[in-house]
Amino acid sequence: MPRHCAECHGSTPNFQVNFCQHCGKTFGTRIHRPTSRKSRPSVVSLPSERIPSGTVHRHHPSVTSKSLRTGLPSSSPSHSSSSYSLKSRPISIERKRRETSHDDSHKRSNSCQYKIICGEYLSSLKWQEVFFNRKHNRCYCNECYPMSCNDTFETGGSTYVIPRNWCRFGLHVDQVRAQTDHIWDQWIITYHGTSAIAAESIVNHRQFLIPGDRCIDGTSIYIHPDHIKDKYEIYTSPTIAYSSLSCYCPAQQFRSKLTNKLYNAQIVLQCRQKPGAFKVQAETVGAGNKRICSVISNDQVEILTTIRAAIVPYGVVIKLTEINRNDY
Repeated sequence: MPRHCAECHGSTPNFQVNFCQHCGKTFGTRIHRPTSRKSRPSVVSLPSERIPSGTVHRHHPSVTSKSLRTGLPSSSPSHSSSSYSLKSRPISIERKRRETSHDDSHKRSNSCQYKIICGEYLSSLKWQEVFFNRKHNRCYCNECYPMSCNDTFETGGSTYVIPRNWCRFGLHVDQVRAQTDHIWDQWIITYHGTSAIAAESIVNHRQFLIPGDRCIDGTSIYIHPDHIKDKYEIYTSPTIAYSSLSCYCPAQQFRSKLTNKLYNAQIVLQCRQKPGAFKVQAETVGAGNKRICSVISNDQVEILTTIRAAIVPYGVVIKLTEINRNDY
């Protein structure tokens, strides 16, 4: 690249020469940075357009010379995608911490035989795969959740009783509602015992059933003969020991193809329930002085509500009890 002398206007062909070969004037120091074709900004050729007479040209504030050169809209701090991701990332991390902090301290095992058989039973029900969120799967058998681990946690201002000897398969929860209603921070954990087909109906329609409602197979929900008549509420409990009683949670026989053994299978929905939207009362199954749960007293063991939207299921909890050969 030639150098041009400002004194005599002569041209020096060699760029590396620091003085004019015609008049001897010393050139100033320059650094040559050759621009490759790839590094040059692309130029967008705008088609010429005939402008009608009388048209006034106005500069649009959202269009800059940079946007015309690159063909991209000019950046704005309030609409930057990177700023949005930076704001949303801490929220998602904090939400994940809140969702798992109450019972995530025990080890997880992918090789647990009990968990595998519980999963086999759940697969046999042929529920839709989209229901489940595997990140919240937890097994509470003695191997995965030893006796040295806590029996209870405090969450939502209430006592959460760990479902020992049960295995949970996580369900998807609407994240918009979870954040707006503060489900993971402020709602308590309860259990709802039911049949397999009723549980599928609840999970499928995101709505709890009361007596008189119909399941997805057409069968009606009815009041158990041993229970109080003319009660049309939704019943839950802070302890799975109460929700899994046979009057709420009938067992279904299941033979595993993996072990060739016969089991009684039970299903309970683990839920988040809104405080202030329910009543607490004593047991209604005629237990008398027999203690149902070692943590929750009999006079605080039953929760009832008529507000369907105040209960959100977030896990299907399964228990398998092996049937001895002498029993069949």
